[in-house]
Amino acid sequence: MIRKSMVIALKDGLEARPIAELVQVASKYDSRIYIELGTKRVNAKSIMGMMSLELDNGDSMTVSADGADEAAAIAEIEGFISRTPSDAE
Repeated sequence: MIRKSMVIALKDGLEARPIAELVQVASKYDSRIYIELGTKRVNAKSIMGMMSLELDNGDSMTVSADGADEAAAIAEIEGFISRTPSDAE
């Protein structure tokens, strides 16, 4: 299992479309992936769970992944949440 703290660096935080994209990223992996913010812990493959976190730019969250492809999952999620607006175009 890998656990890593990450800071959201998306200009508008994680609104509906970026959350859907993040869920798609997480869903590509066989590993179990969770996002934690404060006392909440949700499955990163659940769009409803992710929306319940109300993540915003600058928020610090912990991502955990457990499985054969955990390292790749953590790396891609970190790349997604730290992309700049020019990266998204």
